[in-house]
Amino acid sequence: MENPIEIIIAGDICPTKDTEPLFESGQEQLIFNNVLPIFKEAHCTVANLECAVLNQGKAIKKSGPTLKANENTLQVLKKAGVDMLSLANNHIKDFGEQGVKQTLKSCSNNNIQTFGAGNNLTESKQSFIKEIKGVKIGFLAFAEQEFNVATTTEAGANYLDIYEDFDTISQLKSNVDYLIVLYHGGVEYYPYPSPLLQKKCRKMIASGADLVTCQHSHCIGTTENYKHGTIVYGQGNTLFGYRKNNSGWNEGLLLKVTLHKQEKLHTTLTFVPIQTVPNGSINVMDAPLKEQRLATFFKQSQHCADANFIATAWQSFCAHKSALYMPWLLGFNTFFIRLNRLLGNRIVKFLYTKKRLRTALNIVRCEAHNEVIQTILENKTNNE
Repeated sequence: MENPIEIIIAGDICPTKDTEPLFESGQEQLIFNNVLPIFKEAHCTVANLECAVLNQGKAIKKSGPTLKANENTLQVLKKAGVDMLSLANNHIKDFGEQGVKQTLKSCSNNNIQTFGAGNNLTESKQSFIKEIKGVKIGFLAFAEQEFNVATTTEAGANYLDIYEDFDTISQLKSNVDYLIVLYHGGVEYYPYPSPLLQKKCRKMIASGADLVTCQHSHCIGTTENYKHGTIVYGQGNTLFGYRKNNSGWNEGLLLKVTLHKQEKLHTTLTFVPIQTVPNGSINVMDAPLKEQRLATFFKQSQHCADANFIATAWQSFCAHKSALYMPWLLGFNTFFIRLNRLLGNRIVKFLYTKKRLRTALNIVRCEAHNEVIQTILENKTNNE
């Protein structure tokens, strides 16, 4: 092969108030700046579309924000060189089945391939195989379960079924030369993998994936080489608006996969740091900042092989987030959550005894109890 194959994997993309005017006027150059040639020159550019696409619709009732974009978003992405979109994320069903179905239809109308969501669970689990210069590249996408997943009768996102989907990965690998898995999961703003996330991603590699990249965390994470493959624990944002005094939100990584086929397939993975500027558009970081960011990235990544570090860092992170997560679990409103955080979790500690917390722990931890409580809560929230 005289010229190698280049695939670009971008992270989360969603129009926001600062970039919506640029999307509406079709100005891809002003949105992507010097990222644009990277997208256009690749043989295939893939991203995660972190919203539903429909001009009008009713948002579902859920915790967290509901995100949508107009169809001109897809027209701009297509002009920018985006060929494929993963729809397996926690916002694809923010506007119900209508939003999912309209997004699928609009992507098709704009000649953008999709994977990771469908009109039902079977469709959502379909992989996508793209052949470039005789090399078959497979794509799979999974999202963690929130208010987003497909069912046997409802449209939505694909979720990772630990009893079946590792076999799905193995079967797909037998039909392709290179397999990429996009996993929309992990904890927001946490740069390391949780012990469970690391276990899942390593299992994906062991099952046949060559590259697993985690999105959703809204910050640049870490990476590790495991067996024959590579895992990226957090690409950060690609295009998600600018947030003042939030450097983690305003940066991300593009992944450039270069495939050389001689007697066998050789692969190199390059990390391209990008940043969001105050008007919401993005740029490739300049050389000094790029070198500094990558040095930090690779230094942090050295910890991924240290199981003790991963466990200790996770415990510390969870302890720090206790005052936020406990009120979430117990269903308190925003005012109470803020007050509880200001008081160092004292309100929760006063109202909830260790006996009550042990009961909550058992419900969350035990798979049987967990299934029961999820069903009860889903029924109650769906029947409002």
